[in-house]
Amino acid sequence: MKINISGQNLDTGSAFRKHAESSLRKAIEKYFGKALFGSVILKKSINTFSVKVIVTLARRTTLEAGGNSSDAHAALDIALIKVEKRLRRFKRRLNDYRNSIEKRKMVFVQETVLQNDDNGSLIDQEGGMPPILMELSYNIEEMTTEEAVMKFELGGLNALMYRNVSHQGLNMLYRRDDGAIGWVDPRGLRDHTLKK
Repeated sequence: MKINISGQNLDTGSAFRKHAESSLRKAIEKYFGKALFGSVILKKSINTFSVKVIVTLARRTTLEAGGNSSDAHAALDIALIKVEKRLRRFKRRLNDYRNSIEKRKMVFVQETVLQNDDNGSLIDQEGGMPPILMELSYNIEEMTTEEAVMKFELGGLNALMYRNVSHQGLNMLYRRDDGAIGWVDPRGLRDHTLKK
């Protein structure tokens, strides 16, 4: 894992860099074997130091924490305590998700891909049906929206369909053009109504 230590308009010094790198590496390796990137940014205000720690655990999974103190090392230690706490919570959520997968019901789904001609219309065969290019089968898992977002992010998926535990309806997550996650929840019974 690469760790970048920098100061904003100040020199961090070798002692701070060594302390920051070893402490951050130790905190991350305690909960995760591999992280992609770590960054520590030191800023100085009039009478306080602030440290911002950013850790990229996986693709699009970033953890951020900060700490303030009159001493740079103390500010770093405060930020690292927050990082460890968040890493511990994230790892617990991952383990809970993995353990709950076995208990969930799965729905079997089949998908058929049909062949199009060059102008986008379906090609007709003799029987009136277009030729089938491929058929895919997969299971739809039952999970909460939070678990679905975690699976979506950690898996680097473009789309994910799941059965929502709260109302047993099918939901879908998808990657929008701007990089954000879109959520489709087509259940018809909603509590909110328009009032005039």
